[in-house]
Amino acid sequence: MSYFLKNKYRFFIAIALAIAVFWLARSIYWPLQTGSTDQVEFTISKGDSSARVARLLADRDLVHNRFLFIFYTLATGQEKSFQAGRYRLSPSMNIPQIVRIFSAGLAESDDVAVTIPEGFNIFEIDQKLAASGLTKPGDFFAEAQAQKMEGYLFPDTYRFDKAETVEGIIKKMWDNFEQKVKRKPDREQLVVASMLEKEVREPKDMALVAGIIYKRLELGMLLQIDASVTYGACLERALNQSVYQFCDVSQIGVANFLDKDSPYNLYLRSGLPAGPISNPGLEAISAALHPEKSDYLFYLSAKSDGRTIFSRNAAEHEWNRAKYLK
Repeated sequence: MSYFLKNKYRFFIAIALAIAVFWLARSIYWPLQTGSTDQVEFTISKGDSSARVARLLADRDLVHNRFLFIFYTLATGQEKSFQAGRYRLSPSMNIPQIVRIFSAGLAESDDVAVTIPEGFNIFEIDQKLAASGLTKPGDFFAEAQAQKMEGYLFPDTYRFDKAETVEGIIKKMWDNFEQKVKRKPDREQLVVASMLEKEVREPKDMALVAGIIYKRLELGMLLQIDASVTYGACLERALNQSVYQFCDVSQIGVANFLDKDSPYNLYLRSGLPAGPISNPGLEAISAALHPEKSDYLFYLSAKSDGRTIFSRNAAEHEWNRAKYLK
């Protein structure tokens, strides 16, 4: 073979290789639809191989060729780095972009964000979780009541997986209580804190009301706390229902239950209620731990603006009731 022919073959081989490399690079780095704004949901299940992912991508028209996808993952050593999850892809993405998304685990979150305010009780938490689609009505209440977790379900914003169990939700809230509450209240202090959350609107008044509660306990006076009465009424109703229904303690009407004996009726029973009536936050817990001493023996919440009105004796208290609870 002449020198000319050898050079000619080399030339054509070089051209062919150049074309092959160009085609390979273009197919890998050039997306199927440049500028497309379409969004495609794509799921990688646990245990899916890169070959299976490649086939699914090709079936969904997200890559030019599944073998090119496999080639790129092998060449870059990322064939085993894909993370399971639900992803949003687009035909405007090239293979390196898709591989980077899978390897980094940039999946859409299946978590549901739920905010539990200070003072929510297990009825209210149950309603919030059910409305978020995480539980069925009554399931959280039943489990929290069985575990006697009222008071220990720390109010906060949580992110729960859609598949989270009721037991898992309760554990996460309890673990948060253990982490956030540095100085743990005893049972009595926790009960007081739970009442403060339902009885007192302004945090600045909580320590004063805590002082009044402890003073009345020392003197053997009835606490006469409405929020405890209505909680007990709701609890009794929920436990005796064949089908669970939400009970709103703020709407139940305390006057209807003042003469009905209950471990939570502090108009008929001395001491504290049988347990916490809500799940207090840090300010209420701090107030229960650090009550403020005063000359006051009574307090009430004004109907007009929710202010806490303090009184030193029964006569002053009755005068305030006539003035602020019209």
